[in-house]
Amino acid sequence: MPHPRIGQQVTFLYTDDLETGSAFYEKSLGLELVLDQGPCRLFRIGPDSFVGICNRRDRPRGTDGVVVTFVVDSVDAWCAHLTDKGVAIERLAAYSETYKVYSAFFRDPAGYLLEVQ
Repeated sequence: MPHPRIGQQVTFLYTDDLETGSAFYEKSLGLELVLDQGPCRLFRIGPDSFVGICNRRDRPRGTDGVVVTFVVDSVDAWCAHLTDKGVAIERLAAYSETYKVYSAFFRDPAGYLLEVQ
């Protein structure tokens, strides 16, 4: 028997500065703000996938062990876009023999590692 359908996917990231984090995802990445819950704001990544930026007092701390990957049509075009928006590329676009993907890495204002692939 197949499992019940999963309709959407949301990745939540935590920040101490909701305004700066929200501006990054909306202005630098160009994601649509679809829901403002007060301490959390959700941005559309794709038709059924979202990233939530949250500032909660009881939030987990640290950014290690988290990578958010955006699968895109052109890694190089995204790197140019990010550079134009003042976002530093942490690892320039390159092919990974290990993972068999072409990708680049950068960080959001809270320090989360983001990848375009």
